[in-house]
Amino acid sequence: MQPAWQELTDFMAIRSDHTEQLHSYLALRKAVGWIGIFLPFVLVLGNLILYGDRKVLTNMSVYYHTGMRDVFVGAICAIALFLFFYKGYDRWDNVSADIAGACALGVAFFPTVEDGPWDWIAWVHFTSAACFLVILALISIFLFTRGDRHPTVMKKKRNLVYRVCGIVMLAALASIEIYFLFFDGINSDSRFVLIAETVTLMAFGISWLTKGGTLYPDKPIKKDYMENEEKLIRVFVGPEPTALLMLEMLEETGVKGLMKNDSGLGYLGAVPPVMDLYIMEEDLEKATPLINDFREKHDPGKES
Repeated sequence: MQPAWQELTDFMAIRSDHTEQLHSYLALRKAVGWIGIFLPFVLVLGNLILYGDRKVLTNMSVYYHTGMRDVFVGAICAIALFLFFYKGYDRWDNVSADIAGACALGVAFFPTVEDGPWDWIAWVHFTSAACFLVILALISIFLFTRGDRHPTVMKKKRNLVYRVCGIVMLAALASIEIYFLFFDGINSDSRFVLIAETVTLMAFGISWLTKGGTLYPDKPIKKDYMENEEKLIRVFVGPEPTALLMLEMLEETGVKGLMKNDSGLGYLGAVPPVMDLYIMEEDLEKATPLINDFREKHDPGKES
């Protein structure tokens, strides 16, 4: 009978052909970030270049009533769909993402008024937008920053980015509320709201780009305490983005990992087709529940 760790290794090696569905997971996180960063600029420049409207509108939501409507609705719906299918590390992650996704759909399908007093649909739009962005800010501050009690240097840097982005989002949203309450912002022709929204979405985008591995990714460098390869156990074989995703999940539970590619392609500047992910033998018991959960969520061939 094979040892438990050998069965786990065999399973991961055999199922590596089913990891293609995860190959773009980190890329999707990055895509959501880029949507947030570029959306305000695309709406303004698109309306100017494509439709010849030289007037910059007071806020992003009013672009629903221009030729850029489909871009606005499509971008918000794309973010909403990703949030619905986003798989976090626990129930709080998933519930928060689902609520944010539902609020995003409220933003897309309940448009604000083009001009004049707000009706009930506009109030639904405003409330949905506020809840959507507040939840994303709280996710960045409280959920993205969770992890190991002894985080890596890169993880500490990422946590700083998450917290700064979340605080900037909340501050920008608070400034919009103050503007509405004390400066008659609802009826103003000022571009203050558009600027604050742009800052909010750029902070949101940077946070998700960081989560997707664009900023301060963990490097697959061998640690001193992992020099003794006899104590290493391979727990995954597959594409590098998927291996990085599992490495991140392991390290956020306190299990250190090591990514290797024995072909030497990484040292020649080429992209290795697969990466091996190792953990210390002493961490196997702690890591097994997470790896099993990874298997249940992401193994399309598993029979019920």
